[in-house]
Amino acid sequence: MSFNGLTSIINGMADPGLLHLIQESPVPELLPPPALPAYLEALLFPGRAVLTGIHTVIFDVYGTLFTSAAGDIASSGGTGAVSDRAAGRSVPGDGRLEVLAGEFGCTGQELREHFHREVLRLHRELGEKTDYPELRVEEIWAEFLNRYGETPTMSVQELALRYELAVNPAYPMPGARDIIGTLKHRGIRLGLISNAQFFTPLLFEAFFNAPPKDLGFDPELLIYSFELGEAKPSPNLFSPAVLRLKSLGLEPENALYIGNDMLNDISAAARAGFKTALFAGDYRSLRLREGDSRVKGVRPDRVIRNLKDLSALLAETA
Repeated sequence: MSFNGLTSIINGMADPGLLHLIQESPVPELLPPPALPAYLEALLFPGRAVLTGIHTVIFDVYGTLFTSAAGDIASSGGTGAVSDRAAGRSVPGDGRLEVLAGEFGCTGQELREHFHREVLRLHRELGEKTDYPELRVEEIWAEFLNRYGETPTMSVQELALRYELAVNPAYPMPGARDIIGTLKHRGIRLGLISNAQFFTPLLFEAFFNAPPKDLGFDPELLIYSFELGEAKPSPNLFSPAVLRLKSLGLEPENALYIGNDMLNDISAAARAGFKTALFAGDYRSLRLREGDSRVKGVRPDRVIRNLKDLSALLAETA
């Protein structure tokens, strides 16, 4: 099974059919976040001082720039996720999963079981090399097509994307497109560090009409887990960003990383030397990791509930 067209997808020359699938997927309902613990409430902006001297803003994707039904990318295995299904709510893409399964003569449950079984298997294999293994979903679905019989009308990329959208539809967070444009206009360098798959960059093109690099993101600060074979909170996702900034004469302590997970985002970014902001605007994706010893004593520099507040949080430089 060859992954025809995957290099073009990664480089931003997306198949219009894949973009259409994203644009036509169900829109997850945005759920208000729960009350924050007192130590995080005290860091909430507005209310705290602005941050000065920030030259770079690096975003997480799922749960920060985009809301999703699982609160994370599906290949994460759902660890820590407050999903619609787990909370007893219906997932808007469930019917589409049965349609997809029907094209192969199986059920949606069989598709789910195949996916989760292969995720566990690949994590075990890759876990021999790293504590934070990341797979490529194309491998999961290439194996599936080999088993059920490849059809000329569906590529492995289409199958992978249709499954993701059926179990985990995504949509931009309120204010996401505007804040990207605002920060770019202000001359702030932009980046992404995300647990991701090949279809993650396509979200930007589908909803914002351009791939990340054309929206103002530094191409060398587009760091995706599937390309590195490791997932957050691995420091190997953050170290390339540190090296990139230092090559430009910029210090990481003047860069801000914003994400929704106290372990994968806040703790990992702080260890790399970045300033941090916890995004607490979505019930599904907010991961405080309370009781997890790995985040004991970890504090973000600021907490925000709305992406638009980033503009006011970052003081204008003279």
